[in-house]
Amino acid sequence: MGRAAARLLLFAMTIAFAAIVYACNKGDDRAQKGPNPPNGTGHDTLSDLTLNEDGLGQIQIGMTLDDAVNEGLLNENPNMNTKCDFVFPAVGAGIPDGVSVMVVKGKVARIDVDTGAVTTDDGAKIGDSEDRIKNIYGDDVQVEPHKYNPGWHYMTVMGDSASAGRAIVFETDGKKVTMFRAGRLPEVKWVEGCG
Repeated sequence: MGRAAARLLLFAMTIAFAAIVYACNKGDDRAQKGPNPPNGTGHDTLSDLTLNEDGLGQIQIGMTLDDAVNEGLLNENPNMNTKCDFVFPAVGAGIPDGVSVMVVKGKVARIDVDTGAVTTDDGAKIGDSEDRIKNIYGDDVQVEPHKYNPGWHYMTVMGDSASAGRAIVFETDGKKVTMFRAGRLPEVKWVEGCG
């Protein structure tokens, strides 16, 4: 076999290998983060999964726990306190670890985030500086001292949602956002969760 034939054979083998790899990965419908149902078309960008005063993806403030469980969004908690408790996203719902959902009297009241995989609609996220939160939200931010940690803060954004009785609350260590949550008042401002 000559050099030209050997090169042609190597080229053909490379093309065949690439085609096999492509064919094996085509149609990969695993659930990924984003507001899509399990095994739906996957998305993997932060803009697909943003938290606002109305909810996170298909998990909406005010929806019943029964509806969220039936839609495959949240797990059932058979031992939950019916007055107030937290539940977690269902496996395959496309919601990353680090998200918890407060349910008060059978309805979603707030959504807590302690993962960097989720941002607000305006792009605020864990790790952002207090100055960045102020730059994003301007005069809509109210800064209050943390209840337990001197120098830490709660940064509450009411904005247009104030009339709807909803807000976003960022908790900081005095410098950066450590967690945030959104939902209805007064639950979104409860410091101890359901405590």
